[in-house]
Amino acid sequence: MKRMIIVLTSVMILSGLILALADTVFQPQIQANQQKALETSLAAIFPKAGSPEFSQLPVKQMQLYKGTDHSGKLLGYAVGIVTNGYGGPINLIVGLGPDLKTIVGMEVVSDSETPGMGSRISDDWFRNQFDGLNPLDTITYVKNAKPDPDKNQIEAISGATISTKAVLSGLNSSLR
Repeated sequence: MKRMIIVLTSVMILSGLILALADTVFQPQIQANQQKALETSLAAIFPKAGSPEFSQLPVKQMQLYKGTDHSGKLLGYAVGIVTNGYGGPINLIVGLGPDLKTIVGMEVVSDSETPGMGSRISDDWFRNQFDGLNPLDTITYVKNAKPDPDKNQIEAISGATISTKAVLSGLNSSLR
């Protein structure tokens, strides 16, 4: 019995050390990949601008970016949002027009949602529903019905209502 405890404890300690070492070694690459995903998502929000430039604005407890084209013309703003979905955190970037009264795009930077269900929040048909909605009004969802954009509605993902609610909760609370 003592031998088994010693062997299992040794394996646990060794495994923990290997994981800690791997995290330390790969942390720069993890951060670089996260930064690249953020930059890709930011660029996708204003696709007609070619290669927009973004600068992070100094706002406490919020990721806020100002988007400009190469001539310095204001394209709009992008807000980083983190919300809790069914499978864990969902990281979103939402683009707002220069007047802050219209959503011009939404990108999912990362999520841990169920593949084939909640992960459909990344699908174009779902993300594109937010284009043109008013970020100042509460965005709601409908099930098995055609959404009314005039009522600030989107269509929920069938079978993934929790993921839909999580996205809307994050958007509504952060954009308010």
